[in-house]
Amino acid sequence: MDLPFEVLVYLMKYLPKSDRKAASEICRSWYMAANDYCFLKNKVVIFYKSVLNDEETSPSNIFENSSTIFFNYLFSEVEIPNKINAFWDKLGENIRCLTLRNCDINEKVFVYILQRCCNLHSLNIECCKELFMSGRLLEGKTEGLLAESLNNLKALSLSGNQYLTDALFNRFIVASPALIELNLSGCSLQFHLGLVKKFYPPGSDVFQNPSESVLTFYFVLQLIISRAEHMKKLFFSNTLIDGAALKSLSEVENLRLESLEVNSCDQLTNTGILALTINQTTLKELDIGLCTRVTDQSLVYICKNLVNLEYFNIQRCRAVTDLGIIELNKLKKLKSLNISQCELITKDGLEKGICAVENNILEELDVHSLNIDESAVIMISEKFPNLRSLDVSYCFNAVTDTSIQVIFKNQIYLQTLKMSHCDKVSDAGLTGMGKVEETGDDGPIMSNYDESGNSQKIHLGSRAEEEIVRDARRKRDVLLMCAKLTTDTFTGFSLARIKGLKELDISSCNRITDVSLTYAFNFKELTNLNLSRCQQITQEGIGYLVKNCPSIEYLNLIDCYNLKDEAVAEIVKGLKRLQQLELRGCNQVTDKTLEAVLTYCKKLKYLDVQGCRNISPELACPIGSLPTLHTVLMSKPGPYISDGVKNRSPAPTFLPALMRKLRLH
Repeated sequence: MDLPFEVLVYLMKYLPKSDRKAASEICRSWYMAANDYCFLKNKVVIFYKSVLNDEETSPSNIFENSSTIFFNYLFSEVEIPNKINAFWDKLGENIRCLTLRNCDINEKVFVYILQRCCNLHSLNIECCKELFMSGRLLEGKTEGLLAESLNNLKALSLSGNQYLTDALFNRFIVASPALIELNLSGCSLQFHLGLVKKFYPPGSDVFQNPSESVLTFYFVLQLIISRAEHMKKLFFSNTLIDGAALKSLSEVENLRLESLEVNSCDQLTNTGILALTINQTTLKELDIGLCTRVTDQSLVYICKNLVNLEYFNIQRCRAVTDLGIIELNKLKKLKSLNISQCELITKDGLEKGICAVENNILEELDVHSLNIDESAVIMISEKFPNLRSLDVSYCFNAVTDTSIQVIFKNQIYLQTLKMSHCDKVSDAGLTGMGKVEETGDDGPIMSNYDESGNSQKIHLGSRAEEEIVRDARRKRDVLLMCAKLTTDTFTGFSLARIKGLKELDISSCNRITDVSLTYAFNFKELTNLNLSRCQQITQEGIGYLVKNCPSIEYLNLIDCYNLKDEAVAEIVKGLKRLQQLELRGCNQVTDKTLEAVLTYCKKLKYLDVQGCRNISPELACPIGSLPTLHTVLMSKPGPYISDGVKNRSPAPTFLPALMRKLRLH
């Protein structure tokens, strides 16, 4: 019995993106349901390192003849020739969002595209320097057909274009009367008053003769003033914007910003932040991360005046201390907070700030690289029960078997968990082979497993050798406990308790072994897994991982040197959705690995086998023939050695067409 189309669409809404994509391959009715408008409006068609031409096998031709209409397209690192003009003729009027990122495209083709894409809502031209190099782009084109094409444009991004000038920028703005979002991040914005006086003498109309030599903040500011009532989102990251410039921007009459991003702006000072908080109280998103001159004073202003903030980033604002962090308890609507790499923040600041009371609103928290202890992580896990994303990477002393047990107990809704380089975490913590007990002010403790052991023998080896012996004993004991206990008799909290986990990063947690992969990994929705430098895992653990986590798409196994060809064979056979596989430094894998990839990987896009010295460069040609594969990273072929003598004959010649997919390092 076939379900009605409306019922199928309703059911598809409950599936994660990757599951919905897999379901669409079952039959035509499921394909149509998975591509209903409610899903299609958020889907993006990506052409990455593709060869676009007028041949039938060209990716552009495939979408041109598709019965499904897509609205968002991203072209990254591709050449866009006039040979695919038919693509724009047929699909242009349906495109709502168009992104050109680091593309090779000439001015004539670009104008043609804009004329055909007459219903654009978002246009992103990022790092396409050749397009702006002549300075004549859109000259004389901003009226007539082109003006009609950009009439509904809401968002414009020209980030990373070093050749952008006032004149070029003005042509885009004139043709986009409905603009509410502007991104000039990474552009060469000039703030020097001498340049302003040179190109715009007092009394002159800046719009009549905009500079064709430089991009000045003064000119950008005048355009923002003229559109102040409509502008809601501005992005000036990686520019030289300073306190005076931000003050001028904040005081623009009728400007009511909702989002501002000034990440990595070293010249930004407290003066600009103060003006911003006084005049732009409607802000919901603020990113001032990596702004080295931001201090506690800025946080006092922000937390006092910007009470509507929902997203706040102060990553690596190194002058911020506990005095500023304490003020964060005034932001009652925060949903996402990044305070990572602020070296002066301690547990005391967190306790009096964001952890002062239980918070059921915060969903994303990034505290990686903070100088905190174990009790701070426990406090965080107890105060934020509704977290969806948590990053505690590089908190070396804070993330232990004890503290992650409390995370597994409280954060059951987590979808992203990152604890990279937390080398105190072991199988005992991940598998739940410890019980959380309340012991007064000391907090939870681990029981049922005694890591110290009872041996009174004096170890005569080195400290490294002693650690190896201890790790081996730990693995043996935890394995025995896991084998004896059932799910009903577990006394601790296993990682497997977080059922909805989609992204997990435990890279460089070298105490983790096959025991954790066998007993703690059971995630049906896990798509992104980083196990790099977990050097104790072997084929045995990989077998259980593949069986219990079938949805993995991105798998990082860099420097897992105990993995052999058999382990990789398990991966490529069992993970049907695998798109990215990183095996750099796995020096025990051989040509059999590439043969397995070639045979079983039907969706692989990215493969890294650098440093795998037993893999022959000759296999680069057949592996490059996979239709979905766009990037292969391999080590350069070195001199061959036979009978103790180096053979310096030239390396095998690869086919030019396939070399586009290969990067030799």
